[in-house]
Amino acid sequence: MKGDFARVSFDPTLHYSQVFQQQGRVLLEADWNEQAHIQLHLLRSLARDLVGPCWAAGGGFAITDSTTKADGSSKPLPLTDWQLAPGHFYVDGILCVNEAACTLAQQPHAPTPDYGVADGKSGFENPPKGYALWLDVWERHLCAVEAPGIADVALDGVDTATRAQVVWQLRLLDQPRAQQQLDEVATALKTRQAAAGNADAAVIKQQLAELAALRKSLDGGGQANASPCETVRQLLDARATYALPRLRAGLGPHETDDDPCVIAADARYRGMENQLYRVEIHQGGPAGAASFKWSRENGSVVFAVTRSELGAAADDGSASLTVTLAGTGRDMRLGLAANDWVELVDDRCTLGQRAYPLLQVIAIDPANASVTLNVPKNITPWPLSDDPRQHPLLRRWDQREAVDAQGVLAVAEGEAIALENGIEITFEPGGVYATGDYWLIPARVAGNGQLDWPMTGTAPAALPPRGWHHHAVLGVSGDNGGYDECCCRFDSLCEMLRASTKATPGTTTHTLFAAPTAGAAKSTVAGGARRKRARKPVKPAGPA
Repeated sequence: MKGDFARVSFDPTLHYSQVFQQQGRVLLEADWNEQAHIQLHLLRSLARDLVGPCWAAGGGFAITDSTTKADGSSKPLPLTDWQLAPGHFYVDGILCVNEAACTLAQQPHAPTPDYGVADGKSGFENPPKGYALWLDVWERHLCAVEAPGIADVALDGVDTATRAQVVWQLRLLDQPRAQQQLDEVATALKTRQAAAGNADAAVIKQQLAELAALRKSLDGGGQANASPCETVRQLLDARATYALPRLRAGLGPHETDDDPCVIAADARYRGMENQLYRVEIHQGGPAGAASFKWSRENGSVVFAVTRSELGAAADDGSASLTVTLAGTGRDMRLGLAANDWVELVDDRCTLGQRAYPLLQVIAIDPANASVTLNVPKNITPWPLSDDPRQHPLLRRWDQREAVDAQGVLAVAEGEAIALENGIEITFEPGGVYATGDYWLIPARVAGNGQLDWPMTGTAPAALPPRGWHHHAVLGVSGDNGGYDECCCRFDSLCEMLRASTKATPGTTTHTLFAAPTAGAAKSTVAGGARRKRARKPVKPAGPA
């Protein structure tokens, strides 16, 4: 959530059930947001515990892979034209809604990224012989630039609150991509095994054996009764089960010069203001391939883009990109400066979960509300849309030191990486990183400078990322071309009761709007609902 928050305080392991406001106290947005998180966690946990982790309501999200011809025979459809039925689907208790029937290529939150099996249009062209269709579900944070409708025009464009939107994307998983995921997880486990002590060696050895069994099932060499649907579920959960990355955040001592008479300052946060730092994975993959970026404002410093124009290439192969903005920020802290690294983003980039290079600011023209960005040789920026319906924007990030040509930093596990003002982070060995994984680090001036980060004993705790995705398997297609649905379906209790009533001979049925029996009060509920007991008339009282 890239919002202007003080902190995000909800922690499900604390089992809080309610937030109480006290009279005469300061109201904080973190308390309000935590109450909303508590209720949302309750509702989603209830849906998951009662019915299951992944299920469809009635015929929601049902797939039709053929059409009926005039003679009554069926004709198979190409994968891009398979129909997805409207309705509801629940993934880990998160409600996914498909408002209207659509094809796989025209789903509402497209585009989905291709994995080398498509031509780049929708991700469903040229499918392999065997594949799985699955739902990727996540919550997208929207500010007023990305969702202009949430800003009240009466406030002259001043943004107040932001929104979270549930995004579901139906995707295709093929054999090469599945093998690549298993390879990345296995590499991460071996890295963790090399860094682990004797106490964890046996556990990691068992996890490697489980991963090998999963790979065998994927290759068709597993147990005879192994379910393809269950194999795909385990595959999608492999990163979270075996190789979910973890990060520690702490404070390092102030570096001094070589003067032996100068003593390094104690480890503390040395910033002048309270900040919410965001560490976000830019390019996913294992350590060595993954990269990250960070922001002291939780990535909330954004500027709406009205126009962008790429200039001609210079002699050294570089070029300049001029971006016209709707405004250059309220003040210097929330504005732009030369040498800042910025990211070009629109809806296509966000929904596609792309990781394109960041660009560096080389000039600012406040009068024309434009900035000039440097595009180095062999660097391709994201082709930003000028269509306002795609909500193009420019987002500022705050890393400056040790960045590569793409403006980001390499994920180096097991070593402290300095951000600024004494803040250090350490990626734990043995993680597989995904684009969009993030951690929030609240830094506070009070208490002589400290971080609001949990501790394990005397050391900072290693925490998993926020923002990771939820998965559900819809179905699998084998080498023979047949498609088998994997998800559970659950009708409403009313539909189940109606079906059982029709199926049981002699069962009493109720007529809609049936006349009440004599002497009984009328019920406002139709269809055989509980009737009110008739009351005897009350005689008027006589004279005293």
